[in-house]
Amino acid sequence: MATQSGSSKTLSATALISFAQAAIGCGTGLLLAGKLGRKAQKITALVLVGAGAAAAIPAVVDSVTSHLNQTARGQRRRLDSIRQDAGFPEDADVY
Repeated sequence: MATQSGSSKTLSATALISFAQAAIGCGTGLLLAGKLGRKAQKITALVLVGAGAAAAIPAVVDSVTSHLNQTARGQRRRLDSIRQDAGFPEDADVY
């Protein structure tokens, strides 16, 4: 049996949790859909889509940042930023 790396396990667990939350939300929505008016359904749908998008932003940013840092150009930029900002500022009192 092949083992998964730590980040792969985390990604799988996150995907499973997200799927479970989405399934619960969809099931609840289907149960309540008949009890809400058309306007309330639209507002609720927009709010839920917005909340889902806001919840997904950190994962998307983390994924893109991770990908960019793995490229050769991303590694060079990161090293350059570390080298430029290393040490104490010139006006700092160091004893």
